[in-house]
Amino acid sequence: MKVITPHDWKPWPTPREFQKLCSNADGLFHYAATALQWIEDQIDEHGRACQSWVFNNLTQEGGLSQLEDLYKLVLTSFENIDNLPRNEQRRRARLASFRHVMGTVLVLQEQLTISQIIALLADIPMGNLDVRHFLQQMRSVLIPSTITLFEEATPQIHKSFRDYIMGVHAPAEFHILTGHAHFLTAKSCLEDVVKAGSQSDVVVRYSARHWCQHLRKAVEGGTTWEDERMWNLLGEMVKEAVFDVWKAYSWSIFLDVAAAGWGLLKVRSKYEGES
Repeated sequence: MKVITPHDWKPWPTPREFQKLCSNADGLFHYAATALQWIEDQIDEHGRACQSWVFNNLTQEGGLSQLEDLYKLVLTSFENIDNLPRNEQRRRARLASFRHVMGTVLVLQEQLTISQIIALLADIPMGNLDVRHFLQQMRSVLIPSTITLFEEATPQIHKSFRDYIMGVHAPAEFHILTGHAHFLTAKSCLEDVVKAGSQSDVVVRYSARHWCQHLRKAVEGGTTWEDERMWNLLGEMVKEAVFDVWKAYSWSIFLDVAAAGWGLLKVRSKYEGES
């Protein structure tokens, strides 16, 4: 069994704290695994400073008896939406980046490792979010606790968290909309495509194979009509220099660009007609 408590913290947790955690888990392994991973993350992030409050947060007001409460605790450890922000613009940027990264992880069409996901999402400005640090912070809901090599791990999101974050129970600030997640992922893929040779072969292959699938699903949800960057990226895709690099991955790239562009035009026309 992996030891997460620093050797000089004994006796911690106290028997009472440990018993409370066991009682809250109530035989549900995923609760216990997620809670312990979250505690480990807080130790890594805050060191000894968290010793006095980490179990209190887990056991406040009679304890967290449901996974939804635990998931909200994990999310608000990233951005505490219950408190007024010091900088509203920065909070909006962080939450938008949260939805971008988490949404991409949720809608990936094939498995990628953490390091490959970081490469795929290179279009997220570091000033908004350090993607690697964020994924490390969210590992309690992304990666099984048995995995030790973080960047080589493949996210395996539990169905209960997927249902929570994409359903009606998650706070609106963290809620992932499927169509919007596909749109942001498609745009990240296209950013990789037009920056030929800047990413690993696996990321290149994923982007070339799946950008259109993501975009089509986004268009079906009507989420893409007003994004000018997407139009610019599609224009870049049909340039000879870009096509010469990516034709090895997708011979149907012109058909994909045409189909996606036509879908975007139909959605844009629909919204302009209603305005």
